Amino acid sequence: MRLEKSIETSRFMLQTLDLSFVSENYLSWLNSDEVNQYLETRFSTQTKASLTAFVEQMLKSQNSALFAIVSKESGEHIGNIKLGPINASHNSAPLGLVIGERNWWGKGVAKEVISALTEWGFETLGLSKINAGSYASNQGSIRAFLSCGYKEEGRQLSQVELPSGQRDDVILLGKVRPDLIGSN
Repeated sequence: MRLEKSIETSRFMLQTLDLSFVSENYLSWLNSDEVNQYLETRFSTQTKASLTAFVEQMLKSQNSALFAIVSKESGEHIGNIKLGPINASHNSAPLGLVIGERNWWGKGVAKEVISALTEWGFETLGLSKINAGSYASNQGSIRAFLSCGYKEEGRQLSQVELPSGQRDDVILLGKVRPDLIGSN
């Protein structure tokens, strides 16, 4: 996979997330009940060592790309977005993200970076399909994917347990590369 050093949007730089981004602030997102309520990382306390190991693993990966979302105006690292692992047999990959800085929530960050990384996945990597999953109660995430042209493709009933102990559905979303629509 050809990895870019950065992908530019109108407000953000998506920069390959390297060890320079491993910080107490980033770590605080992963251990925040509010930030990680929809993340699978919430099931274990994250440490500087576990975060460093994860970033090192991502840097070595030949089939995943992890980017820091950095505000062009302030230089602040506000979240991450990941594409992969790529399934070479099906030419597809999942996309996931976290906006760790709560003051950026509700400001269109997800829509802007999902759109940019989806375009990169299709145009630069030549992927045919990009998938995502979202807890049904994470309406902001679902709206962001739908606004980027993703379609709801399914629902896994009572698939996950919320921190409250209640069960939640998982909404499966996907987008096919535009030139392939109607080709099957």
